[in-house]
Amino acid sequence: MSSKILMPALSPTMTEGIINQWLVKVGDNVKAGDIIAEIETDKATMEVEAVDEGKITHLLEDTANKQIPVNSVIAIIDGDDSEIIENKIKIDSNSKNTNDIETQKTKQILDSKISQNNNSKNPNDRLKASPLVKKIAKENNLDLSTFNGTGPDGRIIKRDIDSNNIAEEIPNTSLKGDITIPSTMRKVIAKRTLEAKQQIPHFYLTVESNVDKLISLRSKINENNLVKVSFNDLIVKAIGLAMKKNPNTNVYWQNEKIYQLNDIDVSVAVAIDEGLITPIIKNADSKGLNIISSEIRELAKLAKTNSLTPEQYTGGSITVSNLGMFGISEFAAIISPPQSSILAIGKIIKKPIVVDDEVVVGNTLKSTLSADHRVLDGAVAGKLLKDFNDIIEDPFEIWMKSSDMEIL
Repeated sequence: MSSKILMPALSPTMTEGIINQWLVKVGDNVKAGDIIAEIETDKATMEVEAVDEGKITHLLEDTANKQIPVNSVIAIIDGDDSEIIENKIKIDSNSKNTNDIETQKTKQILDSKISQNNNSKNPNDRLKASPLVKKIAKENNLDLSTFNGTGPDGRIIKRDIDSNNIAEEIPNTSLKGDITIPSTMRKVIAKRTLEAKQQIPHFYLTVESNVDKLISLRSKINENNLVKVSFNDLIVKAIGLAMKKNPNTNVYWQNEKIYQLNDIDVSVAVAIDEGLITPIIKNADSKGLNIISSEIRELAKLAKTNSLTPEQYTGGSITVSNLGMFGISEFAAIISPPQSSILAIGKIIKKPIVVDDEVVVGNTLKSTLSADHRVLDGAVAGKLLKDFNDIIEDPFEIWMKSSDMEIL
């Protein structure tokens, strides 16, 4: 009896996948659990296993850059000729060569626009408009026939073509450059971030913290600690502790319902070549700093080699995104659904601050919380950010709640 191997859904957001490499060939005998292929998903490159024992009688061919829909047949074990032909027809009709199609579409659009620009006469010469307006129209490829003149005898004047009256920006087809077809991950990032901004009512809260004590704590920990703790490790621990004090922020909105989460899992944004991925530190509130630091390093390493499993990046209570190492003083991040918040961390800046009614030079940090107003109100999100600020300004609690730390 034949067995069909389907394109698996390897993440909750995956609808298509690309076969990067076959690790078997037609005629090979396989056992259940043998790795037969590497699949590129919207999050990572993952391995696919054979589901039964037998001989490989069909593998999907010519898979380079082809998006294969989830649940499509990609291989057959012990199949006959009729099954192979039938399934090859289905695959060929469902899959598409993204590079060929997208490149051809883009080329057709650009060729059309260039042709229109080159072949059309300039209608602006026959319209009543001031010399200045005609000059601006020529420089910006504007069709003056689309504007209503408010000058004498319907003459088009400068205020008629102000930017706030222009209905559509005319693309500049004289620009030179290459067309790049985005990866599967980049397409998913584009789709999900657009949906997040359109569907999630974001609001933003920013706090500026004195982190002198946090810096001192990190230095003392790293003096004798085998695992070197980063500033970001301390931030992950701090937001985990703050969420524990505010369980009403550990929620998300989905299908007109509010879901309360039991565990506090903190996602950490990791930049990779294809975009951004957010592996998760599970139970961040209860883990020690050594464990958090080791896990973040290991997950980041796996992320950069596309080796994360869905369990390592799916879910999460909140995301921490840190751009301080790039010199960014503050920024607001986009929430990653289904989470209801994301914490954006800037760089540490030395500046004059007031301590005990005296002006001194201190280390400050700006943190911005983006929150989903469908489930979090200003006071609720504000309390979370306040508790986070209190913890990093007086971080004794971070050390006390880290059972794997030496006494300082």
